[in-house]
Amino acid sequence: MSPRADRPITVTRKVHRRRRRARAVMAITVVAAVVAATGYGAWQFIEENEYLLDERCQVTVGETEHRLTPAQTYSAAHLAAGAADRNMPVQAAIDALAMSLQETELENRADPAEAADENAEGAEDNGEEEAAEVPAPILFAAGGAQWDAVDASNPTPRTADEFYQELSNSSRGDGTSETEWSAELDLDEAAEALSRPHNSSFYPQHEELARAFARPLTGMQPLGMTCQLSQIDVPGPDAEGLSEELRSTLPNLLGEESIAVEGSGENGSLSVSVAEVDPEAGVHDPVNEDSAERGDPLWLVAQWAVAAAETYGVQSVHAGTHEWQRDTGRWERVDEASDDAVEIGFSRD
Repeated sequence: MSPRADRPITVTRKVHRRRRRARAVMAITVVAAVVAATGYGAWQFIEENEYLLDERCQVTVGETEHRLTPAQTYSAAHLAAGAADRNMPVQAAIDALAMSLQETELENRADPAEAADENAEGAEDNGEEEAAEVPAPILFAAGGAQWDAVDASNPTPRTADEFYQELSNSSRGDGTSETEWSAELDLDEAAEALSRPHNSSFYPQHEELARAFARPLTGMQPLGMTCQLSQIDVPGPDAEGLSEELRSTLPNLLGEESIAVEGSGENGSLSVSVAEVDPEAGVHDPVNEDSAERGDPLWLVAQWAVAAAETYGVQSVHAGTHEWQRDTGRWERVDEASDDAVEIGFSRD
């Protein structure tokens, strides 16, 4: 046996450090892999169950993204459609949205229970069976203007119909205020003209947000608005309910035969034709004395349908060369064009 074979094996400090560093790197790699796998699995679980989905509707103007909740957007669409159906200036819709934001935060304050009681009493008085009726959305505050102490005998309009009737009266000089409403008024002046119940200086803070949503919801801006909605607990598909509301919301703009329902449930679909809409119908925005920009009824209906998707279980909206899908929450270009009708689907396929 050679002398070298009997010599004990020694590990130098340098070798020991190298081995310790290798073990540490291996441990860190294993931990990182476990954390990554766990994180990915957790994210997939969260994504599949949409626990982190921030349901919202948004409109981007320049570099600013304006947001409303789906419920607020549904109310905004109701007000925007009201202005379009009455052929009013787009500023009427902007004022309506801004004033509702100030007074009710665009939340419907109607009480379905009270409406049901009133319907039952009216039907009983007439000797008829009780008829179910959805109450008109209450989107404005009650009470008179603070600066002129209007009493309860002259109530402030609270529904869209009442609001636009007062606006129309005021524009003709028949309003409750000495100031006449016009599209050229600033928001605080418009609030005074319409005798709104809050201090007039509060309303202008909502104008930018109101304008951002009013323009696409009146059809003045195609592809302007989209909504990110959950697929969890989606309301049952209701093509009939959606068609009835469209008819009642846009009775003047859409003809009697413009809405067609095919199928039912998830296999149902809704086709809304705009081919026969009067070219002079809808909101307008005067550019100069000789011309005026008008809302496109195709995009008014399309973006109204997106705003109503949370309520009626809408899964897709096809208008022009673009389609909105609930799964993606985006308008995406498609090959097939639909220029004369809005196609609304309720199937996720």
